[in-house]
Amino acid sequence: MKQVCAWCNKELGTIDSHADSGNVITHGICESCKNNALFQLGVDLRVFLNSLEQPVVMVNQNATVISVNDEASKLLHKELKDIEGYQGGDVFECAYARLPEGCGNTIHCSGCTIRRTVMKTFETGKSFYRVPATLNRENPENPQKFILLISTEKLNDMVLLRIDKMEMQKAA
Repeated sequence: MKQVCAWCNKELGTIDSHADSGNVITHGICESCKNNALFQLGVDLRVFLNSLEQPVVMVNQNATVISVNDEASKLLHKELKDIEGYQGGDVFECAYARLPEGCGNTIHCSGCTIRRTVMKTFETGKSFYRVPATLNRENPENPQKFILLISTEKLNDMVLLRIDKMEMQKAA
């Protein structure tokens, strides 16, 4: 017998069919739904985000970063004061965000996989899993290209952007 999440019907595992049927729990709650429920119950945002193991960035519909967990802060080498309230491209140090038009307003932004994936999640509510993306970070002394795998999930009126992988592309 399969055990499923009572909220989203995601399969949680199998139950021993020989177990006493009076004590078998067929429905539970998956990790994602548990976190969503805690968030809706008013759990502190930072506590909620830090309960997630991977680096996570929470953004609003304008691609402004609302908060991040400690893992994302470490990965980005930034403190909260340099993250919260800034556009995603500024937080990730996208080379194109430094152009006069700013993050979200350059010709390059329309082709940005990170931005498009987050916005698609906002528009449709659809989650995406391990989407390949590239990020050009411009450091005047050392331009860098990063390869990422990102996942998104809509949570109320925010999108959680999980950074599954982020590594600098090796020179050819």
